Amino acid sequence: MELKWLEDLLVLLEEKSISRAALRRHVTQPAYSRRVRQLERWLGIELVDRATKPIKIRESAVALEDEVRDLVNRFYALRNSVLESSERITFVAQHTLAISRFPVMIREVKEQLPESSYRVVPANYEECETLFYNEADLLLCYQTLQRHFDFSHNAVHRLSLGQDRLIPVASAQLAAQLGQLEPGMAIPLLMYQQGGFLADALANSCLPGVIRDYRVETICESAFSASLKEMALAGMGIAWLCGDLIEQEIDEQLLVSYAAQLGQTELDIVLYYRDTELAVRVGEILARRAEAT
Repeated sequence: MELKWLEDLLVLLEEKSISRAALRRHVTQPAYSRRVRQLERWLGIELVDRATKPIKIRESAVALEDEVRDLVNRFYALRNSVLESSERITFVAQHTLAISRFPVMIREVKEQLPESSYRVVPANYEECETLFYNEADLLLCYQTLQRHFDFSHNAVHRLSLGQDRLIPVASAQLAAQLGQLEPGMAIPLLMYQQGGFLADALANSCLPGVIRDYRVETICESAFSASLKEMALAGMGIAWLCGDLIEQEIDEQLLVSYAAQLGQTELDIVLYYRDTELAVRVGEILARRAEAT
């Protein structure tokens, strides 16, 4: 039995015509008819009634459609899983890094490992450790002195990819409305949800001084940098955003930095990867890239 015979049957059930089915399968009508007969012999039943003109599809064929379609789909899913498992790289990345750093990194990897495929799982910092243990080859994350992972008891490599900064920014329109920030004045803030990694990073650095020196009005809280960025661009408030994420907007003066007045927070960017052949190859590629930059 050949898989193409089952695909022939599915097309026949859709087209309800030997000639149209043969056309879709890119074979001649006699060749297509022979393949249908081969499937009938293998199954031991007739699928079409050839005594009528035009031929009719028998109920026995119609009854097989759901099972045959499921079988064909499972065959292709099996093939894909086998191909992916050999050269597939799975990354876990914190949400912001999945947007800002990961696309550039994976482009470098794909250039040097063109046969490999990849999957990225964006996650909150709190989820990263579990996801890395359970299903990933590499983990891309931020770290601070207060919050960092310790994989020293496992066969895991650590690679520093440099730093980023949480920079307080506002839209050019809002900055014009606020004017020069003065101690005691009210300022609207767009904040990260309490308990999250970036919220803690701010709480352990510049945020206490801001709360002390200004009357803070929290407009919105979100777990996602991308949503806070859109709110900041819309002029809703001041948000601390990662420099990699807003570099273009600052260059184009769509966003104005308040780092001098409100302070900024340094973040380390770290890649962890397993001691497996493919993960080590990816780690070496990214290590060379980090050295070059």
